[in-house]
Order: sequence, then C-alpha cells, then structure tokens
Amino acid sequence: MKDKFLPALASVIVTSIALTALAYLSSNIFEVYSQGIFIVTPIIGGIISVLIYNRAGKRRLGESLIVSMISGCIALCGFIVVGLEGFICLLIAAPIVLPLFHVGGLIGYAISRTITRKHVSDVASLVICMFGPLFMGFESVQEPQIHERTSVTKVVISGDINDVWHEVIQFSPIPEPTELLFRLGIAYPTHARIDGTGVGAIRYCNFSTGAFVEPITHWNKNKKLAFDVAEQPIPMTELSPYSDIHPPHLDWAVISHKGEFLLNDLGNGKIELTGTTWYHTVMKPEAYWGMIGDEMIHMIHKRVLDHIKSTVEAKANKSVERTATLAAHL
Repeated sequence: MKDKFLPALASVIVTSIALTALAYLSSNIFEVYSQGIFIVTPIIGGIISVLIYNRAGKRRLGESLIVSMISGCIALCGFIVVGLEGFICLLIAAPIVLPLFHVGGLIGYAISRTITRKHVSDVASLVICMFGPLFMGFESVQEPQIHERTSVTKVVISGDINDVWHEVIQFSPIPEPTELLFRLGIAYPTHARIDGTGVGAIRYCNFSTGAFVEPITHWNKNKKLAFDVAEQPIPMTELSPYSDIHPPHLDWAVISHKGEFLLNDLGNGKIELTGTTWYHTVMKPEAYWGMIGDEMIHMIHKRVLDHIKSTVEAKANKSVERTATLAAHL
C-alpha cells in the first residue's frame, strides 16, 4: 500500500503546485482566460500526475486515471485556498476542466509505458509543463476576436399595456431570489429607475453588485425601449474564505453592449414582452462559456420579466375585484 500511496501523494502535491502556478500566470500575469487555462492546463496536469505516479514503476491504467482525477480536484480546491479563484467560478469551470484531466491521464499513461528511464520521464514532465506558459504567452499577444452574442427571453402578460410600459422603464423592487445560483453569488437585478424621458434619458438597472447605467437610444411608448450599456457592475460576488477576492476576469470577461424591451399587443388584454441583451465574452472556448453566458442572462431576463408579469397582473386583478365589488353594491 505504501509503495502506491507515497507516489500518489507526491503526484497530487507536485501537480497542484504546478497548476496553481500556471493558473496564476494566465489570470494575473497574461490576463487571459482562454484555451491555455481551461484546456491546456488540465491536460498538462493529467499528464504530469500520471508520469509522477508511474515514475517508480508501472502502475495499472485505472489507478493512474484515479490519481489524475484526484490531482485535478485537489488543484481546483487549491485555487480557492490560495485565493486565486472563488467557488462559483470553479463550479462552473469543473464540467469542462475535470474531463480533460482524464484525457491528460490517458496521454501520460501512454508516455509512461513508452519511457522506461526515470530521468527521461522527469525531463518529459518538465518540457510538458513549460508548454503551458509558452501557449499562454502566445494567446496573450493575439488580438482578441469579439463575437457578439444575443440572448432573448419572452413572456406573455395579462393586463394593461400602459402598466407594462411603466414597469419596463423602472420596475419596482423584486423579492429576494430563490434560485440557487443567485443565492450563491451570481449578480441579480433588484429594481430599476430612470432619470428623464425619451431618447437621452438614463436608466439605472440595479443589481446585487451595482448598477447598469443605460442611456436610452430608442423610446417608443408602449412599443419599444432600447438602450446602450455605458457602465456595468461585476457579474458575481465570489464565494471564498477571503473577503476581498477579486479575480481579474470579473472586470472584463463578460461585457454587455446594449439591450431592449419590445411590447407586442396581442389583443384580448394580452401583451407579449420580449427582453434582449447583446453581449460578448472573451473567455474561451467560446462554445462553452457562451452557453453559460446565455443561460445566466436568460435567468436574469426571466427574473425581471416574471416580476413585471406578476406586478401588472396583480394590479389588473385588483382592478377587476374593485369593479366587481362596485357592481355588487349598485
């Protein structure tokens, strides 16, 4: 047992230290959250963890892969311990990162079966580790390509279109969220207010982390409200043992450009309200982080639109009740 435990422990420790250094290099020095940190780094971690574990002798594939996955999990926990990241970011990144430790483990096992000399294996581990900084450095000098994304959410409301419009331009305070991600720290809207009317007015959509400052660019009462985003708050409050943690990606990884609300009178007291946000993310792979961003913004839209719906419909119901009461007294 000892002949397996000590190599596994050494593998986990060395891998965690190496990956923490690579993650710090990518996030704080190069300020890049791309394939280097989310794809290359976990594959490197899987490779070197298995090479170290197999250094003293050939191990079974299953054992090697378990060691690579444990190394990955411990490394992610280490990011929290040293204050490099918070719990929410790592929770979101885990589905893409952890399977790549498994991929790296398979590659490392294949290398370990080929290399029989310890010093050659050590050199291979060092060379593989050095590939990470080189790749991240290459990414950092590339001109970022901005691909604008669109998130759209709709709801149908029963009520007066004037009441819907009033809530759109400055919706009333929303009750505390029940959604788990919002409760864990993802920023959520609380209320909105507006200074002025028409094009040029400034709308403030307040979130749990601050306010979006939204200059109005299109004002068509009961039809369309459109705005640019001049300022935005950080997208989350990180869960961490440290109160002042602020990973660099909170400031620039996800940027909103503009938004709009469309009101469509369907007749019979039904109004379709559509909320749209245009944004981009510089985090890669974009297919993964874009999907996460779309879902987060959809949750934010839904929170606002559902609140507008409940507020307007509650007012409509009270109006009907007052009318019925008055009719009963006549």
